[in-house]
Amino acid sequence: MELFRRGQASSAEKRILLHYLEIVQEEEHMELLKELMFELWKGEPLHREESKETKAEFDKILLRIPNDKKRKPIRIVQFWYYAAALILIFSIFSTWFYFQKSEYAVQPTSIVWSSKTTRDGQKVKIRLSDSSIVYLAGGSTLRWPDQFQKGQKREVILTGEAFFEVKRDTNSPFVVHTEQMSTLVLGTSFNINAYPKDRSQIVSVRSGKVRVSSTGARHSKKFADLTAGMSLTYDQQTMDYSVEKDQDSSSFNSWIENRLSFRNANIEEITTKLSRYYNIDFEVKGSCKFDNYRINASFDNQPIGKIMEQLVIMRGGRLNYRINSENSITIWRKECP
Repeated sequence: MELFRRGQASSAEKRILLHYLEIVQEEEHMELLKELMFELWKGEPLHREESKETKAEFDKILLRIPNDKKRKPIRIVQFWYYAAALILIFSIFSTWFYFQKSEYAVQPTSIVWSSKTTRDGQKVKIRLSDSSIVYLAGGSTLRWPDQFQKGQKREVILTGEAFFEVKRDTNSPFVVHTEQMSTLVLGTSFNINAYPKDRSQIVSVRSGKVRVSSTGARHSKKFADLTAGMSLTYDQQTMDYSVEKDQDSSSFNSWIENRLSFRNANIEEITTKLSRYYNIDFEVKGSCKFDNYRINASFDNQPIGKIMEQLVIMRGGRLNYRINSENSITIWRKECP
């Protein structure tokens, strides 16, 4: 209310205050409003210049007071106390009326959010109100407003992985928030891999341009601007990031068509991804941990059994596995049974 009185309140703060004044009915809320008004009154100057319009409206308020109450003797201090309070209230509501008539002729509606969570092995296609398309990968969650406000940011929240085909709108930038990063675009297609338990979050651009920044309540640090064929990898432990260029952009969303691509990935990273896409639990057997041997591979719509056979060959026969059931596989190093 103090910011409102000084003319320093933001549009959102004005809407909150005016909505509160509209719904105040309960006694405890009325008492709180009285306390706030008293604190504002203490900060008011002893003398203030009012416009002719303000004085005219105040005269109207006085005319509404019954004559019998006007005749009652009151102390001059009390009169000016209540008079000033009435002026302060009137200034708030006159500003509110102006607000409603001009900038907010159409009452803002509350934002309704939708949410979709996929299980491991599941993929879904979501069409947003602006005709943007989102492909949500397994083990992921997306939250988005049912309707985007014209001229304001189109903001969604992602946990996990998704590929976005964003409808271009220069007046309403599209922003994807994850736990550690925010990705801002105008119109483009890009992939975000941001599972909370993974060590890294990755933003990959297939077409257009995006800006990647850190997510923070107070400070947001720009990381990089990415164009087609570029990706940014953010380490959630060290909070460092790296940018790679001239990559095969067609592989960024290949998982939508059941084509899985691995670039410089170790066995742990590969099995984590396979677990999400095939809904399979991998159990590591034996006392020996897998080394950090890196693999580059692409699997085009292949069953999990075929993928495991190829991984054994790529590891030079040092990887053993056993398919226990449709959703369970045990793996171990050959020299550590």
